Amino acid sequence: MKKILVNGYLGKMGQSVLDAIKNSDSHQTVFCVDLNSRVTPNTFIDFNSFDKREIDKIDCIVDFTNSKGFIESAEFAMSNNIPFVSGSTGYSNDQLEKIKNMQSQNKVGVALCSNFSTGALLLAHLGKIASKYYNYAELIESHHEKKLDAPSGTAISIANTVSQEKNEVFKKVNSDINKIKNTRGNDEAGINIHSLRLPGVIAKHELIFGAPGENLSLIHNSSDRKSFMPGVLLAINYVIQNDNFVDGLEKILGL
Repeated sequence: MKKILVNGYLGKMGQSVLDAIKNSDSHQTVFCVDLNSRVTPNTFIDFNSFDKREIDKIDCIVDFTNSKGFIESAEFAMSNNIPFVSGSTGYSNDQLEKIKNMQSQNKVGVALCSNFSTGALLLAHLGKIASKYYNYAELIESHHEKKLDAPSGTAISIANTVSQEKNEVFKKVNSDINKIKNTRGNDEAGINIHSLRLPGVIAKHELIFGAPGENLSLIHNSSDRKSFMPGVLLAINYVIQNDNFVDGLEKILGL
């Protein structure tokens, strides 16, 4: 039985992770951390109160918080040689490099995944194939109104994946008159990304390719956070069994 600590357990993704672990025959939640938590023998508001006996019970830390929570939980995991999985986004390149250096020194499994949905990763994979045949592409990402960062980490990852094997950058259609600033979105890896934030949305990404006389749209829509849970459990198993650094679930899936 793999014993898991969930950081950010009071959030919507954290609650979904707890449900997934509860329904798993091979995983068990042993501790939970959240800034808004009540303090009990198994729930904490931060990582400062853990003693050696409690640390030894943890096989993996799963983090769904924000950039601050990500750094705190990652540093705790690296310092105590605990495998680490995170779906948090919004951290800086400097913060990412710090965690990579700590992982390299401690040789502990780490998986940082902006999206745990197999469908979203397949969208990026199919987009990479299609990019060879189109010279124009744009990306629209939609998320719930409480998501703090924009564009989404998944949108950035899709744009970079789609562009990585293209021999030339995508062509741009520039408006001569922009009546409102940033109406045309902002560039990532040669693709303009447009971000929507609305109630009633979980996560949706639409990659649109254009050519004379046609366009190709690849759409992935997550209507329930349950769609991410098989990927989360897969990442947990991977980091427990491997001591390398993985940036993206697609690496684990072999895409």
